Parts: sequence; C-alpha cells; structure tokens
Amino acid sequence: MDKKAPGYRSATEYRFREDQIDAIVRTAAYHRKDYPRSAIWFPPHEHDGIRGSMTTSFWRTSDAGLGSLDRLPLELLHDVLLRLDMHSIFKFRQTNLGSRRLVNSLKQYQLVASHGLDLFCALLRTKLTLRVSLSDFYDTLCTKDCWLCHKFGSFISLLTWDRCCFSCVKYSRNNQVHTRAAVQKKLGLTKAQVDQLSSLKSLPGAYTLYETVLKSRVTLVPAHLAILASGQPYDLANELLGLLRVEKHKFNFMGSCALPYYNRRAGRVEHGLSCAGCQLATEKKIISSSDRDMEYAQDDFLEHFRWCEQAQLLWRSSGEGNHVPSELSAAVRRGGWFKD
Repeated sequence: MDKKAPGYRSATEYRFREDQIDAIVRTAAYHRKDYPRSAIWFPPHEHDGIRGSMTTSFWRTSDAGLGSLDRLPLELLHDVLLRLDMHSIFKFRQTNLGSRRLVNSLKQYQLVASHGLDLFCALLRTKLTLRVSLSDFYDTLCTKDCWLCHKFGSFISLLTWDRCCFSCVKYSRNNQVHTRAAVQKKLGLTKAQVDQLSSLKSLPGAYTLYETVLKSRVTLVPAHLAILASGQPYDLANELLGLLRVEKHKFNFMGSCALPYYNRRAGRVEHGLSCAGCQLATEKKIISSSDRDMEYAQDDFLEHFRWCEQAQLLWRSSGEGNHVPSELSAAVRRGGWFKD
C-alpha cells in the first residue's frame, strides 16, 4: 500500500487468523454493483430462460452421431472444439444430442457458460462471436489483472479482447473508443483505412456511473488504432476527437462488458472486491476517490486489509464480524452509487 495521509495506512501490520478470512471479507469489503452496470449489462432475469439450458444436456438419448467427427480420438476432438469460435461452438452444440453432450463435457465451456453469460450475450448481440474462440474466452476468464496497470481487471474490451480495470477503461489511451463516423471525419481517414479497424455496433442501454441512457446504435472503433492509421501526433488527434472530455467516456463503456475472474488455484469465481475502509477514508477526506476506486481479488484484498487503518476500524467496530459496523457507508451498503 502506498504512503497516504495519516489515518489511512496503519502503523503496524494487522495479523489475522485463517478462520477469520470470510468474516473480514464480509465486513470490510464489498462488490460494486454499479461497475458492471456502467458497461454492457443485462438484467439477470433476461438469462433466466437460458441459464440452465446453456450448461445441461437432455435426459433423452439418441442414436444420431457426429458423422466423420466420430472417427477422431476424444482428446483431439476436444482440442478442435477449444479452437472453434464462440459462434461455431454455439451452432455445433445445437446440432444434436450428441454434440450438446460433447460440448457440455468441456470444463472450459462449463465455466464460460456459467460465469461469462453477460459477455457471451454481448458478443452475440454485437456480432463479434466469430472473433473469439472458446479457448480465448476461457483464458480471459482465468486472467486476473488489467493488461495495462496490472491491477485487478473486471472488464473486457470487446474490440481488443483485453482485460481492463475500471480506471483504464475510462482513462487509458489504449482503451479509448469513438464512433466510426467521427474518426473518419475528424482524422481524415479514407474508407479503406476505416474498414481495416475492428468495429462493433453499440447496444442501447445506460452507460458510465452517470447512467447515461443511449437508445440509438452507433458503430464504434478503437480510437488509438485509428490515430495510428492517421499518422497524426497523438496529442493533436486526441484534441480533434475530444477523447479527454467526460461525455466521450461513454463510448469506452459501450465497447466493454464485465467478466469475473476464475481463480483456478482456489477453484472460485471472483467478481472483484472494493474496500469499505477506503470508502470511509474517502468520506473522511483522508484519500481521494481515485485511491478508493481500486478493485481486488480476495487474496490481494486481504493483503490490503493488513495495512488499511479504516478497514481495520470497521472490523473492530463490528465485533470482528459479529454485527454490521456502525460507520459502514451507505454507498457500501448499496453496493455503489446506482439508484437501485
């Protein structure tokens, strides 16, 4: 933990027992529900009709085979399926009962379908499933850190298929997204140059923590690649596109979707933990909001907790996990800043 104002970093390392870990996480950490909802997001009830069918096989049997694929050794067949793009996996699984059972038998598919359903739906609706293989999806699910700052990353950029943290989605030049029309006009790109850029058609929804509602669909492209294609100095191109303006950040979130992290070593799924103590420190004006906004995997949060004085204060005031601490912020109780 970096050196901060008094009241943030404890003078000595706090030591705790292993049997206290669950209580510490429950008391001093929380998941920010507003983070995933600031990007492409689907209400959970939209998945109710398909969630079970995505991972289970039918009870009935069938004599229908897989044709020439039946001649392949199972290990080789599994390897082929892992290399298929998500669109092909989805279609192959619908071929017959045998293909459904075969795809369902893959551990990688089970984890992706169980924990990456929002992202899979985002790929389907933006017609990007051809660009991502099952192996790519699984590897990304098992990747913890933002590729830019190496902190916990809970978002995936659909245009570059990189895992990013909230701050890097919002601010990093490598994650800036803009409309195809604006990029072509303001950077003077030819149609051929623009056609070389990866693109997606945005989905209607509410984006950013300001819940900006956007109903019309626009074509988005990665701005940093467009700038490279234009050959213009980055600062000049950045000014032309207005990438630093707050109202332009919505495009970055329109091209991103949340994805949890699957911890293979521990065998658990992690959605990212925020520190309730840091939220308290922000409200006390001990630290800035940018210091508060970091997310952690569980093991990393516990290391943070050892030195976070305000998190330790909440832990002690809770009777070491026996009741809700009196100073717990309303934002923490709510899981972020969204209204519901």
